[in-house]
Amino acid sequence: MGVTTSTLVESEGHPVNRKSGKRESGGPFYVTHVGTFMEPGYVNRVIGGSRLEVEYSGPILGEHNSAAAIGSHHQWVPPPSMDKNSLNENGATAISQCAPNNPTAGLATGLAEMYREGVPTVPGIQSWKKRTEHAQQAGSEYLNYQFGWAPLAGEIHSVVNAARHHRDIMKNYRHNEGKNVHRRFDFSTERNSWEEQIPPLNPNIGYAGNSSFWEGTHESERVVRVEKIRKRWFEGCFTYGGPSKLDTFRRAIGYGDEADAVYGLTLSPDVVWNLTPWSWAVDWFTNAGDVIHNVTNFAMAGLVMRYGYMMEETISNFYTEYGNGDFRVQSAPGSFHPSSQGACKFGITTITKSRAPANPFGFGVGWQDLSPTQLAITAAIGITRSL
Repeated sequence: MGVTTSTLVESEGHPVNRKSGKRESGGPFYVTHVGTFMEPGYVNRVIGGSRLEVEYSGPILGEHNSAAAIGSHHQWVPPPSMDKNSLNENGATAISQCAPNNPTAGLATGLAEMYREGVPTVPGIQSWKKRTEHAQQAGSEYLNYQFGWAPLAGEIHSVVNAARHHRDIMKNYRHNEGKNVHRRFDFSTERNSWEEQIPPLNPNIGYAGNSSFWEGTHESERVVRVEKIRKRWFEGCFTYGGPSKLDTFRRAIGYGDEADAVYGLTLSPDVVWNLTPWSWAVDWFTNAGDVIHNVTNFAMAGLVMRYGYMMEETISNFYTEYGNGDFRVQSAPGSFHPSSQGACKFGITTITKSRAPANPFGFGVGWQDLSPTQLAITAAIGITRSL
């Protein structure tokens, strides 16, 4: 089966915090392992020998058929170095999926769509006051209800729902401002397998003349398999500062609170007319452009990672699996009965583990690539090049 080897190909020291004594971060890491894959079967009180005088309890293993054709799918030799380009690409994808400014990007998109398409349009919102007044004067007239008040009430509910939804996202964004926000993103595990049936054969149990331990002429079925598993995941800690208190971000959250006042009400012309201020929707939509501008600009420059790592583990197992076999099992002195047991797996495994660290502004970005603004941001929150 060869010699088991583990090789640390690449590793970088972890800086230690002088105050706490704890290691704060890690550098690139790549380790490989080539060794034995083994899942032994077990038997209890099987007997054999010319006079059935030998009793055995313990593990059993069969030999691995390494010459099987599907062995070409097995990763016999680990790559000499980790694939940094692939890790950087996956890391960028992970950040795009789990960064805490994602809700902001979603908010900007949603606001932009409403601002552009109008749900309803801003002129429509500005006409609510006059339309409500007409509905009051019309009383319960059926046609006015169907073609006047009912569409207006539907428009109001649509805007309220949109405002409440975006307000919740914005409040959560403001809640995490200045905090360490930990995120993890797991890619889907990739699994591939191949198998090949080969002639049956009994595994060994550790004694010469082991065939005498078997009951009858039955031999264990054998299957050769190659299994490949690839796991990838990202872990990071983000931080960001929010927009200025003087901009329109906080005002927009306030308009969402006005939406709450409207949402729980059964709307009637009198209720809408008496809401104070019921014109919050006009402010919300006419203010949306400022909010979009602020959150988009911040998403581009304000997000920083205190640490971020993209990690990968690949496992390639190439082994022969033996099915259960029929053994003579001693039930009492001088007597025995057949029992089916002893399935086992034996082969080789190749494992690689990789870790790539991120720059505070992403993967594949060197300090020399950062702008003066980005360097100033990292310095302001205490991140230095030593990390």
